[in-house]
Amino acid sequence: MVLDERDRIHLNLQTIRDYLVKGFVGFQLTEDASDPTVCHRFTMTDLKTFQQYKLKVSWSRLGELTNSAEKLAHSLVDTDVASKMREAKGHYWHW
Repeated sequence: MVLDERDRIHLNLQTIRDYLVKGFVGFQLTEDASDPTVCHRFTMTDLKTFQQYKLKVSWSRLGELTNSAEKLAHSLVDTDVASKMREAKGHYWHW
């Protein structure tokens, strides 16, 4: 089954959400899609310390025809995105 771009992006965003929630247990997830043709931003916030870890995902990565949700999930793990976000120390890590 071939997904249209909107459905593919929706699945890819959900894949990223699932990964972040597992990688930042107990943190609150917020999203910013104010630049929908450029990127999608995620912020994970520790509600006890207010420490934040941020991720900016390019729209091209979300909408790429070859990026299935499964491929994206493997890429999140292989790249170790959660660790990269922690290393960015409150700044957006671009992926």
